[in-house]
Amino acid sequence: MKSSILKPAMAEFIGTFSIVFYGCGAVLSLANNTNIQLALHGGDHIAINLIFGLVVSTMIYVLGHVSSAHFNPAVTIAFAFTKKFAWNKVPAYLLAQFTGAAAASGVHFLLFPESQRGTFGATTPSVSPVSATMLEGILTFFLMFVIMSVATDNRFHKAISGIAIGSLVCLSGLFAGPLTGNSLNPARSLGPAIFALGLPLQLLWIYFVGPIVGACLGALTYEFVASHNSTQEKESS
Repeated sequence: MKSSILKPAMAEFIGTFSIVFYGCGAVLSLANNTNIQLALHGGDHIAINLIFGLVVSTMIYVLGHVSSAHFNPAVTIAFAFTKKFAWNKVPAYLLAQFTGAAAASGVHFLLFPESQRGTFGATTPSVSPVSATMLEGILTFFLMFVIMSVATDNRFHKAISGIAIGSLVCLSGLFAGPLTGNSLNPARSLGPAIFALGLPLQLLWIYFVGPIVGACLGALTYEFVASHNSTQEKESS
């Protein structure tokens, strides 16, 4: 791996690791095996999504200047799809993100007793695969819509970028957590799934197709809306 991509890739590894370590770790520590559905619908449901949102927000502020803080294969692919990121850097970013997520779940495997592991915070839908894919796609659409504003539009106040993105992650989880697990991130779903034996891995495609398609559409839509707005401003001036 070239030195020019090594440091950003390391930042992507650390950022994705932290999201899975803190977020899925919260699921492991707050939801026991026998009462996980109650935990995910009660007060622990709020706490878990706050943790996911806060760790995303924090890592954006800490590592955004190093790697642009993708931490998500769907985001990386959407940036490349809209020519905001070089395709030749995509493999290094994806490798860092997937290995970071898997490493975090591997640490959970070592830290937590077998009786507390449950599903390692893996995402499984409680709705039909089609509904779950649509939900993941729509929610990732809005996530990428916000990210595009933060990353590509100089009119956006950069100081609140982490707050905006982290808040949307939290809000999405409060809504869709009980329905899909609110992944929005193929790496976040794959990492825990590697260790969560017995889960229906044939449904893992939901958390790849939905977020990747949704992110690409969100990026394209923001580009259209933002460019249209800029044209109107020029015409009115």
